[in-house]
Amino acid sequence: MAKIKLAHLQLLPLLSGAQNVMLTLLTNLDRERYEIFVISKPEGPLVVKVKDLGFTHISVPALRRDLSLLDGFAFLHIFLIFRKYKFDIVHTHSSKTGFLGRIAARLAGIKKIVHTVHGFPFHHAQPFPIRFFYRSLEKFAATFCDKMVFVNEAEYKFAVEFKIIKKEKAVLIHNCIELKDHEFIKKRRKENDDFIIGSVLRFEKIKNIENTVRAAIRVCLKNKKIVFFFVGDGKLLPVCRKMVINAGLENKILFPGWQNNISEWLNKFDVYLLFSIAEGLSISILEAMAAGLPIVASDVKG
Repeated sequence: MAKIKLAHLQLLPLLSGAQNVMLTLLTNLDRERYEIFVISKPEGPLVVKVKDLGFTHISVPALRRDLSLLDGFAFLHIFLIFRKYKFDIVHTHSSKTGFLGRIAARLAGIKKIVHTVHGFPFHHAQPFPIRFFYRSLEKFAATFCDKMVFVNEAEYKFAVEFKIIKKEKAVLIHNCIELKDHEFIKKRRKENDDFIIGSVLRFEKIKNIENTVRAAIRVCLKNKKIVFFFVGDGKLLPVCRKMVINAGLENKILFPGWQNNISEWLNKFDVYLLFSIAEGLSISILEAMAAGLPIVASDVKG
């Protein structure tokens, strides 16, 4: 019996929330039944992990996070990949690859198309014309898929109420983590220890990282016993580092970069902080909960 050919389409080759949710799904599938492919930008830790797991990785170099003149080339490349491999199921993630991938998959004759919304591209902090534009794109792309998976109840209800997707095509499946992979041992604080506030995130605008670092600077200038760790990487990391250097707080606000041993970092923290503008359902907050950390987070739908 021929294996079911399954392709997951991601944008960034990172190991952040959307990618880790996907890998949890894929590693729990029966390898005897499924032939698994992952499509994304080239290079990066996701590509290494996919190959280590024995899955096939296919690169689309023209993919970009922001709107780009290369989007047309990326769409054509994705369409040609779908035509060549004749997948039985295509599962898309993220807003841009969800838009390009669903349309390309339907045009290529893919039998089953699934899209997971890890957070809509429109949110309360955007001007209304931008929100309306992205909402219209989501509604259009939704007509090209068989199922749309939502990771939080708020966006599921919103999508159904405002007819972005028909109710019978909408599915609510919360993000989760494997507790056995997160056996945290919380340190015992001593009275003379620094109080450590930590965050694990992508250094992107949606994570509100610049305002978070500004707040951290104000806190550290008032209280010499508080230290911040911002673990992660992204295009705004150099900007944040410069802000901290200008404030003379390099020894109080630290940027360790991208890390794989997240549980070890969480064990260093006394409080977990995430001040995002919007979230799907944050894997990093679930991990911080598993670590037993008190959490300070922005009040957003996800």
